[in-house]
Formats: sequence, C-alpha cells, structure tokens
Amino acid sequence: MDDVEAAARAFLASLSPAQRARASFPFGGAERTRWHWTVPTSVPRNGLPLGQMSIRQRRFALALLRASTSRAGYGKALDIMSLQGVLQRMTTGINDPFDADRYFVSVFGRPGDRAWGWRLEGHHLSRNFTIVGDILVTEPFFLGAWPTRAGTAYRTIVRGERAMRREEDAAREIVLSVDGRLRRRVVFSSESLTDHVTQNAVRVTPLDPVGVLARDLPSAAQRRVLEIVRTYIANHPPATARRVLDRVERAGMARIRFGWAGSLRPGRSHYYRLQGPTFLLEFDNSRNSGTHIHSVWRDFERDYGRHQL
Repeated sequence: MDDVEAAARAFLASLSPAQRARASFPFGGAERTRWHWTVPTSVPRNGLPLGQMSIRQRRFALALLRASTSRAGYGKALDIMSLQGVLQRMTTGINDPFDADRYFVSVFGRPGDRAWGWRLEGHHLSRNFTIVGDILVTEPFFLGAWPTRAGTAYRTIVRGERAMRREEDAAREIVLSVDGRLRRRVVFSSESLTDHVTQNAVRVTPLDPVGVLARDLPSAAQRRVLEIVRTYIANHPPATARRVLDRVERAGMARIRFGWAGSLRPGRSHYYRLQGPTFLLEFDNSRNSGTHIHSVWRDFERDYGRHQL
C-alpha cells in the first residue's frame, strides 16, 4: 500500500494547516463510519470539499483516488461526479460540468500507521478505504447515478454514455433469460422497492433470501451473475479485486442468490439483489422512472476492515 500512503501524504502536505485540520479525523472516531449517499445539503458532510481546494490540491486528491482504485474505478467515480454537474444544469440551469463543492475528502488517522483510512464522498458516491498493514479494504462502497445517461462531462466521456450500463443491463438479461415457474421465483415482487434496504447502516447482516440460487439459473444467466460481481469488484485495484473475488468464490458462487423486483422494461422502476454468504449487493433504480440508481456493496464481516482490527 506504499502508493496509497505516498499519495495520502502528498495530499495532506499540499494543504494549509486549516485545511489539513478540516480534512483530518482520528481513525477510531465515529466519523469514519458515518457515511451517506444523498446530497450534502440534506445530510451535511465533514471533511474538505474538492471545491475549496486549489487546482494543485485537487490534483493531489484525485491522485489519491487513482492510487486507491483501478483505472475503471477511477473513471467510474469521475463519471458519477460529472453527472452531478448534469443534474445541476437540469435543476438550476447553472452550467457547471463538475460540481466539486459537493464531494468531500476525509483522512482517518495518520498515513503510515498500522491502521488508517480515507474517504471520498458526496452525492451518489461514497468510496471508503481502510488500510491495515499491507491490506486495502474497500468496503462498503456506494455507486449511484441520476441521470443515468451523461452528456458532456468532467472526464469528457462520450455524449449519452450511461454511467452504470452493465450493472443494470446484465441483471435484466438474467430475468429475461428465464420464464415460467423459474421467472416467478426470480421476481420476488411485481413492485420495485423504494430504495436499498440497508440504507447507510454501519454494519449489515444478511437480508431475507429472496429470488433463486445462482446454481438454479441457466448457464448463461450464471455467467451474468459473475459479470455483475466482477463489474463491481473491478472498481478496486487489481490485488484487492483478486482478494475480494477469491473470497466470494471460496464461499461459493453457486450459493449467491439473485432476486428482482419491479418492471422488466428499461426506464421503469426496478430493484435487484445479489447476496452470497459473505457479501450483499443492492441495486435500486426506483426513482424518476427508472433513471436514478442507488447501489451498495457490503461485506458482512469486513466492512471498514473490522476483520483486521
């Protein structure tokens, strides 16, 4: 984790004393597990917002994000943040492609200590990183989007590109690949849920076992289950992604349950859940006619690095 530590040290060194005090928190304090995905005007955040950093300081902050994620994960975070600018234009008419004031950086403990961490959080994005020794823990993490389709954006992504395309489409393909009795088992509710069940709980336990086991799905659908898992895990650096995937596979891919609620038509409200022995993935797209995603990945034992502390 030398690169993450070095990036964190460089970021903190770039700040003024007042900025550093605002961005720094004790590792053992309550702030480390206080998280949310909604707009900071609804749930005020602590930490130092990107919008109150100089261009140089913001580069150091984004370099810390880049060191803590994969290339795909870094791009996903920037896409989600850029969609905040799209939303601002939709709701206020203000043309700001990247509303940096809404994303906050917090560092917990001192980089280089046995246990420390950091977080980047704002509307529809909460990336929590805990470092214990040479282990990087990336759970829990929240990815969302509204709107789900971007125009011009901070990362200059292609006009009209969807920020979370396979996360949504692969799950729908699973349901559409089955019919009859099996589909009735997969679809546990004809109505979508109104949000993800676990909300911003500090610790979660397994939810009700809705849907069906992956082993009961056709082989093509089982591959889609694995694709969804891999798509989320691909946000992590390669070594961390391998460790998380190994943990999921050792627990048994066949023991993952997949359940769907709501409409099967694109642009309509829906929700799905993947739950294995070790993890929970909730994906909710109930708002704004199925164009407003909330998704969260939780580990029942390892959120916030509890297993290492």
